[in-house]
Amino acid sequence: MKFKHPALLLFIAGVVHCANAHAYTFDASMLGDAAKGVDMSLFNQGVQQPGTYRVDVMVNGKRVDTRDVVFKLEKDGQGTPVLAPCLTVSQLSRYGVKTEDYPQLWKAAKTPDECADLTAIPQAKAVLDINNQQLQLSIPQVALRPEFKGIAPEALWDDGIPAFLMNYSARTTQTDYKMDMERRDNSSWVQLQPGINIGAWRVRNATSWQRSGQLSGKWQAAYTYAERGLYSLKSRLTLGQKTSQGEIFDSVPFTGVMLASDDNMVPYSERQFAPVVRGIARTQARVEVKQNGYTIYNTTVAPGPFALRELSVTDSSGDLHVTVWEADGSTQMFVVPYQTPAIALHQGYLKYSLLAGRYRSSDSATDKAQIAQATLMYGLPWNLTAYGGIQSATHYQAALLGLGGSLGRWGSLSVDGSDTHSQRQGEAVQQGASWRLRYSNQLTATGTNFFLTRWQYASQGYNTLSDVLDSYRHDGNRLWSWRENLQPSSRTTLMLSQSWGRHLGNLSLTGSRTDWRNRPGHDDSYGLSWGTSIGGGSLSLNWNQNRTLWRNGAHRKENITSLWFSMPLRCWTGNNVSASWQMTSPSHGGQTQQVGVNGEAFSQQLDWEVRQSYRADAPPGGGNNSALHLAWNGAYGLLGGDYSYSRAMRQMGVNIAGGIVIHHHGVTLGQPLQGSVALVEAPGASGVPVGGWPGVKTDFRGDTTVGQPERLSGEYSQSRSVATTG
Repeated sequence: MKFKHPALLLFIAGVVHCANAHAYTFDASMLGDAAKGVDMSLFNQGVQQPGTYRVDVMVNGKRVDTRDVVFKLEKDGQGTPVLAPCLTVSQLSRYGVKTEDYPQLWKAAKTPDECADLTAIPQAKAVLDINNQQLQLSIPQVALRPEFKGIAPEALWDDGIPAFLMNYSARTTQTDYKMDMERRDNSSWVQLQPGINIGAWRVRNATSWQRSGQLSGKWQAAYTYAERGLYSLKSRLTLGQKTSQGEIFDSVPFTGVMLASDDNMVPYSERQFAPVVRGIARTQARVEVKQNGYTIYNTTVAPGPFALRELSVTDSSGDLHVTVWEADGSTQMFVVPYQTPAIALHQGYLKYSLLAGRYRSSDSATDKAQIAQATLMYGLPWNLTAYGGIQSATHYQAALLGLGGSLGRWGSLSVDGSDTHSQRQGEAVQQGASWRLRYSNQLTATGTNFFLTRWQYASQGYNTLSDVLDSYRHDGNRLWSWRENLQPSSRTTLMLSQSWGRHLGNLSLTGSRTDWRNRPGHDDSYGLSWGTSIGGGSLSLNWNQNRTLWRNGAHRKENITSLWFSMPLRCWTGNNVSASWQMTSPSHGGQTQQVGVNGEAFSQQLDWEVRQSYRADAPPGGGNNSALHLAWNGAYGLLGGDYSYSRAMRQMGVNIAGGIVIHHHGVTLGQPLQGSVALVEAPGASGVPVGGWPGVKTDFRGDTTVGQPERLSGEYSQSRSVATTG
């Protein structure tokens, strides 16, 4: 029942609660009509009246809900009357309880909408704190699903509202050439990404239009597909034109059907490799986990065993130092060793993809061969990850198996091998094999990171799926290149980064080499980057070299070096304004120097930049170039413009971008839609910032859109009406 005078009852309950050390009794006649139907003897025993109370539902000290809860009068083990909340199994599941692990919850509740028996969970307690209007639920941590950061509870997911949505972007540029023969070139580009949401299905398309110079405009469709999420499988079903996942095999464009795991439905901390921190709390305790001196996790657990699986580790190495702070002041401390394998999944996480269809090349003359592919990755115990896959197509078959593992402080290693059977158009059948080794290590003490990948092609006949299928053309022409017949014998890539602290900066080295079979020479690519902070500014040096094998056996080598410096001007301007200088020097001449000033204004909604550049070897008068760039991040979209000028040419450009959602309330315009989309409704509250992104505000109706709602926190989703639209 609900009470006519809840304030009076709350006052009486508060007095009883504060004076429960003394035996007080209440004279019901003093309350007059307000006492009718109220059992005053309960107040004399320090118990509130049964009925419906609006309370904040707290699970282990954290608010998870605010609602009207029905409280029934029951007796505890000592026969003392207590108020027990009526919580359904579905509500407990929504609050994070592993209801599937406790079938006794259903003993009293024949349906999910009836009261569950909370005593089915050992050491679980429910206490009504009437003074603070809170229902305090104490649930052992092992009975709770991990509270994954960065993703909303699955109970909050839905298929969203029916809607039409579209991203759009457009740019037009006018260039006037002044040297030699004067002429004007106009170019325009438009991209549309329309979509429709009907129930669980999403239909998506990407179409672009381009016109340059005197050529007529041309439309081109990049893809059209329909897909839906399968929440129980944490997967997505796709029908139409898509590209396969590229974690095991190279990505392949196809037209057909694909069923694959959807990482967006799984918290990053669950799918990445991470150790499980287990322990037992004697009291209501706080658990703190540190890595490399930084706190990466903090939570409160109820008395009893706990298992922390939701750790979001910050580095791929560094032991985890765990401290359990008990309520009585005592502590427990222990260490969990940690190192991420080169290929790693969280233990027990399964990732897969299945596809069947036809090959979809960007060249319309390429045959649309039938293809099928299956891949699987699984996180094993003992810090291991197993993975593999098969590919099958007309004229092509391949299989791959691999294993990744942690070597502790010696780093991480993964090895896989693949075998192919293929036949290019007009050539004999080829058999090939390859091995791939990936090694990574992070030395926390020295700030050194090292990554190495080595491909070894054991035989000349190794080909990828695209290598083979691209050779089959129905126009009778073969696009031949001398490099097409080059067979790699090995390929190596490496990356080394070194941190020397705030003043000496960070150094990064990258390199790759490809050796060719039956031909002397190789292709090389190297890069060096160093950056540091100086007096609030930034300084960076970059160098790159590419060495490419040519047909006559010679090599073409290109070097480019750049130096960049940026310094904030807050001490003079008082706002977010910076000055920069950059020098770029290619090996074949054309050194360019550029100075600029950039900043933000109007709460980061306006970005602006002014640049002046000079090229030493340019024609007379053509070496100086001035440029201005403006960009506005508005509530209804993005708008940008740029202007550049030199004696040789003048260029002006304008670009716009945004997103449109047509729904049951009307049309909502906003910034480009990213990933899944939510419609935020705050009726009558126009111009309210949402999500912390520059320019994202509610419109005149109080509506706007935000991207990736599954990443919104529970509190955010409760404070706004969120409906998924993509």
